Amino acid sequence: MSLPTDAATRLCETVRMLRHLAANLPEPVRLCFFAAEDDSTPVVTSPAVVATEHAVTRALAHVGVSAVQYLHGASTQLSSFELFISKKISQALDFRSDDFDAPEPFEALLGHFEFSGEVPGIETSRLITRDSVSLAVYASSNRRRPPIVLALPCGMPFDLCRDWFDALSERYFVVTWETRGLFGDCPDFDQIKVDMRSQVADLLAVMDHFDLPSAHLMGICGGAAIVLCAAADHAERAQSLSLWHGDYNLGDDSLRTPHQQNFEWLMETAAQDRAEAGDLQAMFVDQKTLATTPEPIAHTVLFPYVNPELFYRYALLNDALNKTELLPILPRITVPTLVVAGDSDSTTHIGGSRLIAQSVEGATLHVEKDGSHLAFFERAAESKKTAFRFIDSTLELAEV
Repeated sequence: MSLPTDAATRLCETVRMLRHLAANLPEPVRLCFFAAEDDSTPVVTSPAVVATEHAVTRALAHVGVSAVQYLHGASTQLSSFELFISKKISQALDFRSDDFDAPEPFEALLGHFEFSGEVPGIETSRLITRDSVSLAVYASSNRRRPPIVLALPCGMPFDLCRDWFDALSERYFVVTWETRGLFGDCPDFDQIKVDMRSQVADLLAVMDHFDLPSAHLMGICGGAAIVLCAAADHAERAQSLSLWHGDYNLGDDSLRTPHQQNFEWLMETAAQDRAEAGDLQAMFVDQKTLATTPEPIAHTVLFPYVNPELFYRYALLNDALNKTELLPILPRITVPTLVVAGDSDSTTHIGGSRLIAQSVEGATLHVEKDGSHLAFFERAAESKKTAFRFIDSTLELAEV
């Protein structure tokens, strides 16, 4: 049987999508194949299955996984992360495991497939900050367009906001970065700073890297707090602000959802030390975790939970944001500001966004109907009109 190009390509694309999870799991990474999407029974071994296992192992090696173990009939032994990867790979193979008995064509595909996630039109590079931290940075192609600095949710991979990055790039020069200490090598993590000031300094370092004296600053979730602090302390660098589904510490627990309160406790507790973080991270290994994780974005939002060290670092960085009180700085925001919230968001509280809009002089509050965190990431095309309208209006004002 010859190797179907679509099955081989889907496998490579799926491994690329899963690269952040797979590369950071404790090895060996254990996997199963499933025969149907709604069937929890793993596929038993056979010569065809062994050939498919070899193909998957070869693909995973390209994203840094050096040891894979296949479990037959024992899917309950998988961690939540391994179960998710197993199901996504099985889905990519159309729940078949007999398409890889001709290894030569697949080896040829592996030889030229781009597993890093780099794509045409997005410049990917690394910069070294003043305190010697290596940051992964991303930029769109047309530098003559008005600039936007996009602050991602703290600790989340760029892939989570890729659709938003692409949408904004239609009209603007967009730059962003991934949170310090979590992406790429950072052997001296204990020596780097994780406080809000350092995360704001990363935003400024990205702007300097691309020679941007000022720009529109757009923040998502925890990134909204970062751009608020940047605009308060470095007013000359911000042309305007847009804050999307922000996670804000406003000194009032009634303005925080149960999710925010639980997350705040989790980050504060895990940030105490690595032993505490390890104990808490073990909760996310349970397969029940997947029941509360939105499947469309699970491959990105699960990333900082995959091992105890990443989780500890993630907790320290988020704890610093959670402990930054924002009410005192709001009177210092002097640029046009858009605050966006969703009326169906159970992740961040709409009341926090309302208070931000009321406290920043001249700010505009926009409430998205049926809006939520998941809707924001799934429906970038629907929300981009709001972003375009606001940013274009501030550009028109600047030209008057």
